Amino acid sequence: MEMSPDFIKENHLYLKTCILYEVLQKKPIFDSYRNFCNTVGKDAMDYPNFEFWYYRFYHGCRDFDYDRSADPEPKTLVDIPVVLMNKIAEYLDPVERTYLRSMNHALKTVVDYFPPVFEKIEISISDTNLRWNLNNQSFSCFKKEGGCTLYRPNFPVEKSEMCHIQKGLKHLAPLLKIPNVQVNLLSLNLFEQIPDRDDLLPVPFNAKRVLFWSQDMNKVLQYLSGMNPGHLESISLDGLISDELENHRILFETDQFKQAKRAEFKYYWGFNVEDLASFSHLHRLKCQVRIDNTFEDVPRIRDILSTFEELESCELELMGRLGRVPMRELADALGEDTGPLAEGEHLTIIHRYRIPDSNDSLEFKINNGGSRCRLEIHRIR
Repeated sequence: MEMSPDFIKENHLYLKTCILYEVLQKKPIFDSYRNFCNTVGKDAMDYPNFEFWYYRFYHGCRDFDYDRSADPEPKTLVDIPVVLMNKIAEYLDPVERTYLRSMNHALKTVVDYFPPVFEKIEISISDTNLRWNLNNQSFSCFKKEGGCTLYRPNFPVEKSEMCHIQKGLKHLAPLLKIPNVQVNLLSLNLFEQIPDRDDLLPVPFNAKRVLFWSQDMNKVLQYLSGMNPGHLESISLDGLISDELENHRILFETDQFKQAKRAEFKYYWGFNVEDLASFSHLHRLKCQVRIDNTFEDVPRIRDILSTFEELESCELELMGRLGRVPMRELADALGEDTGPLAEGEHLTIIHRYRIPDSNDSLEFKINNGGSRCRLEIHRIR
């Protein structure tokens, strides 16, 4: 008659006999502990105790009645001197510190002395998956029937009944809660099904550059508000399709935008010429601009940009009523003569404009070809 696991748990001699059996099988300790737990239950003995008896039997000491009460109390990771713990945390990379921080409160306190600095954090959320990259390490959680599947470097694949976004954020959100976490580039691709900002970015975030892809301007504004304005230098927004001017005005009034030095927009409808005045504080700008009358609007653009004291360079994609703005028309609006062009010939026009009451000039570079006309503008000091 086989003994029940509960009966074995209640007798320490039987438990040690099971451990000795694993030793005699010459199995690795981790495989032995897994088999031990499967046989008598996971709550029969914790791993440190199992490890003690395993190695005692392994080295030939078979005294089942050995009294451990006289042994010195075993040291744990948190017993390491603080100076050494600081050294350990200092030499770990940001992802490794995140794992160490999650072990217990004492280690969390040590790790928080070294705010992690990431080169890039890339997050992509859709109704089928949540993916994120921390520097060069990739993580993902895919929606599956009845739950999701989580993939992490150096961890076994984990299946769960949770929603893929909830499960993914369970692992990602603690990283984003670390005090003073910093990143050079934060990239968010926000597709149909996305959480609120408090679920994904629960605390103000120190990002030097942000790249947001979303067709929902309200979501963009929500996530942009989670960035620390004093740290944010560059804003790139892609995928925007809304033509609601009120959303633009809200964006222009945010501290994050006002304190940025660089901005890039890939905006389906483009900005109006008068919107350019809102970019006067930027060092670099790249965006689309709608024009109705080339001969009126292009000189207006030049006059507006000439008042930007901080401007270093700018790239504007001009969008006319019928799409592409003819190069000859653009050149005529700037007072430049293109001369006759052979069929298929490409030409670059350089137009220099002396800024009033200044020794600086703006150099306009116009290239023909392509579906839309681009103006490359540089300040010449």
